[in-house]
Amino acid sequence: MNSNPTVVIKYGGHAMEHADLAAIFMRDMATLAGSGMKFVLVHGGGPVINEMLNKLDIKSNFLNGLRITDAPTLQVVEMALCATANKEIVRGLQKCGISAAGVSGEDGKMLTARQKNAELGLVGEIVSVDASLPNALLASGFVPVIAPLALDAEGNPLNINADTAAGALAGALAADYFVLISDVPGIKDSSGNIYSYLAKEAINELRAEGTITGGMIPKVEACLAALDQGCRNALILDGSQPGSLRRYLVNNEPAGTVISA
Repeated sequence: MNSNPTVVIKYGGHAMEHADLAAIFMRDMATLAGSGMKFVLVHGGGPVINEMLNKLDIKSNFLNGLRITDAPTLQVVEMALCATANKEIVRGLQKCGISAAGVSGEDGKMLTARQKNAELGLVGEIVSVDASLPNALLASGFVPVIAPLALDAEGNPLNINADTAAGALAGALAADYFVLISDVPGIKDSSGNIYSYLAKEAINELRAEGTITGGMIPKVEACLAALDQGCRNALILDGSQPGSLRRYLVNNEPAGTVISA
C-alpha cells in the first residue's frame, strides 16, 4: 500500500443518517487522516431530499434504484445536497480536526454529463471527469466533500447517482481505494450469504441470474467503472457496523464485498 494512499468514499445510508454512527465515522476519518491517508468524500442525501420533497408535496418515483427527476425535483435535490447535507458533513469533519471543503460536481466543471434517458428526466450519466479541483484541494490539505451534481454541455444541472459519481471520481483520481459505504453488508448470493471477494467477470453473471437487482445495480456498476478507469481496489462496505472503515483500511480485516480487477 502507498504510504499516503488516496481513498474515495461514497458516504451515505445509516453511517450518515444516524448521529452515533456518523460521529464514529468522523472520528475514524480523523484517525486515518492522521496516519497519512488522503480522502475524498462523495455523499448522498436521500432522506434529506425526501423530507424536503414531502414538505413541498412533491412525489418521489424511482426506476432501477435511480430517482426520477423533473425540474422542481432537481431544485430540491440541489438545495438538499449542496446547502444541507454537504455542509453538515463539512462541519462534522472540522469538529474532528479535519480541514474540509464542500463543493459539488458542478464546481470547476468537475463532472460533465448528458441526460441518461427520458424516463429518468434530469438524471445524468457522466461523460467526463475533470479532477483538477479535488486534486488541488487534496494538495492543499483539504478533504473534498462533493455533492453528486453535474453540468451538461450547455451548462445545465443534472442529478447524478452518488454511487456513480463516486466511482467515476475514484477512477479519475486513480485512487488506491474506492469504498462504497452502504446499508447492506455486501453482495449476497441467492442463499443470502455475503461474497467476501468477487472478480469483475462474476458481476454480469450475478445480474443475469437476478441476484444483483434494484439499488445494488448502480453500486456494482460504480465499482466496475472505478476499476476500469484506474482505481486499484473497490469495496462495498456495511456502514451500519461501527469502525468498519478503519478496521478494513488499517487492519485489513475482511469487510463487505471486495471487487477485484
